[in-house]
Amino acid sequence: MPYVPPQPWMFDRKTTFVQELYQPRSKITYIRDKYGLRGLHDPISKVELVTVGGSTTDQMYITEGETWQDVIHLRTGVVIANAGVQGMTSRGHIAAVEDWLHRIPNLRPKYFLHYVGINDAALPSLEPHDSWSRQLRPRSAIWHAATQLRAWLAGPILINHVSEDTPMFRAGPWVKSEVDRSEITDYVEKTFKPNLRRLLEIHRRSDEIALFVSQPANPRYVKGEQGSVFVASLDLGKWPVALRDMNVATETVCRESPVCRFVDLAGALSFEPADFYDLVHYTPSGAGKIGAFLAHELGLVGLPLEYGHRNVE
Repeated sequence: MPYVPPQPWMFDRKTTFVQELYQPRSKITYIRDKYGLRGLHDPISKVELVTVGGSTTDQMYITEGETWQDVIHLRTGVVIANAGVQGMTSRGHIAAVEDWLHRIPNLRPKYFLHYVGINDAALPSLEPHDSWSRQLRPRSAIWHAATQLRAWLAGPILINHVSEDTPMFRAGPWVKSEVDRSEITDYVEKTFKPNLRRLLEIHRRSDEIALFVSQPANPRYVKGEQGSVFVASLDLGKWPVALRDMNVATETVCRESPVCRFVDLAGALSFEPADFYDLVHYTPSGAGKIGAFLAHELGLVGLPLEYGHRNVE
């Protein structure tokens, strides 16, 4: 096999389960194809856009046909492959493109959409958990084959996200987040920005266009006003400020490169608390809003659409 998947269970897998994270309680169908991709119903050679990111790209608790990628496809006709993987940081984006997506035979999209920043906003404390991005290259073919078989038999591990009833996420009065940003700035300058620049260089060499998209948080807990961050839960620590700084850095790096297009989803799209089932993950209504917004933006950045972005309400 010329490509290495981030998680071996992701191949040829159809999983059904009941989610109870948001109302109404519903049955989820989650499918990964033989390449480890989600949401692709066309031949691999027809893919025009690949979406890369963490759990907010993967959307394990949104059923087939209702992810934001599905919404984009329904509104525009663009053939999309969802390459979201739980916990992916900016380092993981690099590994995903180099060792997985660029090695899939006949996968030659012009556009890669990178939904990046939410996991990096946890700073170095989360980075060790993005272990698959460091384990890809040293895997041997025998080890990989054995691991793939064991993982396929076991199936995916469903991650239980915290809900609105979790004590640490019970909303209180709004408080301006005042934190020491030195650690955040150090991470942004020494790790996050260099990772994004390397990612853009990879796309430049392959004559591809990268779309960098900023990420939002649940407005029940986090909001921005006049350059400041306000939180309704003091247990969030530095993360809300770090996410704001990651989004700013994403735009800065993107605008440096001729092969990058920046989409400020976090700043331009309005959400309601009901669009999320926890701090960052979407309900179907949230996924629908994101899909409609991005469908419009894809037309503006020049991606040829079957129906055209004027059809987006």
